Amino acid sequence: MYKILPLVLILFFCSCFRGISQHLPGVAMSNYAGTNALYHNPAFVSDSRYSVHVNLVGTQFYTANNHVKYDAPYSFLGLITNTVSDKYRNEKGALLFPRSYLKEKLNGNNKYLNGGGDVRLPSIMFSLLKGRAGLGISTRARYMLNASGITEPMARLISKTTRLEELQGPIFNGQSGRLHFNVLGEIALTFGGTVIDNETDFLKVGVTVKRLLGLYNAHVLIDNSSYNILPDPSWANKRQLINVRDINVQYGITRDEGFQNIRPSPAWLFGNASPGRGWGFDLGAVYEYRPDVGRMTYTERGVRKTDASKNKYLYRVAVSLTDIGRVRFNNPNYVLQQDVHTQNKRLLYDTFQKMGGSEGAFTAVNTSLGVSGSLAPDFQSVLPMAFQASVDYNVKPNIYVNTLWVQNLVPQSAFGMKAESVIAVTPRYESKWFEVSVPFTLMNRYRSPSFGLAGRAGPLWIGTDHITGLLNIGNPKAFNLYFGLSAGLFRKPPTSQNKCWPPEDSWLRRLFSKR
Repeated sequence: MYKILPLVLILFFCSCFRGISQHLPGVAMSNYAGTNALYHNPAFVSDSRYSVHVNLVGTQFYTANNHVKYDAPYSFLGLITNTVSDKYRNEKGALLFPRSYLKEKLNGNNKYLNGGGDVRLPSIMFSLLKGRAGLGISTRARYMLNASGITEPMARLISKTTRLEELQGPIFNGQSGRLHFNVLGEIALTFGGTVIDNETDFLKVGVTVKRLLGLYNAHVLIDNSSYNILPDPSWANKRQLINVRDINVQYGITRDEGFQNIRPSPAWLFGNASPGRGWGFDLGAVYEYRPDVGRMTYTERGVRKTDASKNKYLYRVAVSLTDIGRVRFNNPNYVLQQDVHTQNKRLLYDTFQKMGGSEGAFTAVNTSLGVSGSLAPDFQSVLPMAFQASVDYNVKPNIYVNTLWVQNLVPQSAFGMKAESVIAVTPRYESKWFEVSVPFTLMNRYRSPSFGLAGRAGPLWIGTDHITGLLNIGNPKAFNLYFGLSAGLFRKPPTSQNKCWPPEDSWLRRLFSKR
């Protein structure tokens, strides 16, 4: 894997971890999304259709770029499910993936890559004060790979390796690129409540406070550097080396032990034991226009109340700022970094073999560039701050159309993580136990139009926003997939003092009423 060298620095970090998004419009905008909705807007914790909601486990992963298209004869779905035909495997059963399967888009522009996902760990959400407030506790792990400002020759080196003959010989000047890979643990507390309820107009607000653990970081920042690819005489010119003519680079990693030594202890959660740590915040507000709320009210012991089991809005507008904050990596037990400005160095194939983990890769780069050791460790990675807005319109009972806009607010030159900007329009049918939606999305920084399919049946939710990408239709540049298990106790409808059997909404009463 380490044969692929984009000035070697970017590539070896990419190849250490494969971040295979972020927003789940097919399930997260539902009135039955539960804790999954809180990642979009913390105000959703209030006036929920659940008295208690528990997420057991969930996951999502995605990738998007503007340089290569997937042109393999098998789909992403085949890769994920390991159902690729034997004719695309070698005699040992290993999958064949020649670089010709990556179809390049060459236009001279800088390239980028966004990839990653999360694992949504056990989380719980409660309704308080008869639904006027809510409290959520959530846990998850996130991994994000962001590469930006990569000059086209360097991007070609990443995707095609030094073996591409077009790249061999010419001198490439003015080469630059930025890469950040982060793995974060997160424990979050969400609180929200109703601030306006005058029947027609309803407003609720919320806030999430996150304790963040920096579990892994790898970054490379290359500016105004030059190189060319030459035959390697130590391999009888059958392999190539990268001849670094001039390089200006900052690079850093955390040792693998920082990820391996995770402990659910106070020192890890709130002390200085982890490689990095920090705090993050989400702020949100939700307005609902409820012109027919009178039809969903009842009087109990002289007090007028609304039916807690029903959605009451004609339309709902939600806005939020998510992931405000940063993670600081400064634990000298785990963090390594360098800042190098040098000339006339060679990056050899042999140097990057059998490196033995992240620290070995860091040492190999140091050796190639003629430096040793590490600078004093201290850098901060910003969170993928984003503005999110959505409008949800109730077309008719159980049928809604949602529009979601997510805009990344972190400059591409910033040190840290960037959100994936998307616009999605999602019609859906929802009920307590069943739901189906069809998201139409502009993802990949609004470059890749797509449509998907998502649903919920009992506790299972699953979906994709990019069916064509998942099935390899039209040489996709992006794909995603998400699924999980969650369940809750629904808030109860009003009960009459003069109870009748069977209930008015039962199938038995409807059957006999037709006779």
